[in-house]
Amino acid sequence: MDEFIFTAKPSVPEDQLKSNEFYTVTGSHDSLDVSGNPRLSSETKDLCAKKLYRDDGSARFYVRLANNGSIYNPVSVYGEEKVNKFLDRVVRDGFKFKEVNGKVFGMYLNFLKTKNIAWLHNVEREMI
Repeated sequence: MDEFIFTAKPSVPEDQLKSNEFYTVTGSHDSLDVSGNPRLSSETKDLCAKKLYRDDGSARFYVRLANNGSIYNPVSVYGEEKVNKFLDRVVRDGFKFKEVNGKVFGMYLNFLKTKNIAWLHNVEREMI
């Protein structure tokens, strides 16, 4: 009998696999989920947050970052930072995501749904 140091985690059956979830700000959405959060059907330029499922059924949560490394605010009056706009378009990838925990992800989804800036401040405070 073969002895192995590591054992593989059992994978989730095909019929129980969940599809990845993509979120955006209210007004740019394709549909709403059961909680009223604005969703996209696929990854587009309006993508702000995503929930990716792994083969074992667990989920990873990601929020979009602005070019300056802060949490992306799609409803900002001033838009994105104007500093190094040329470099951001040509050299830097302006579509970066950071993995966060479920609590931060939930607060960011509340911000995207309500456009209440207080939720964004809570997200930033929680990530420090």
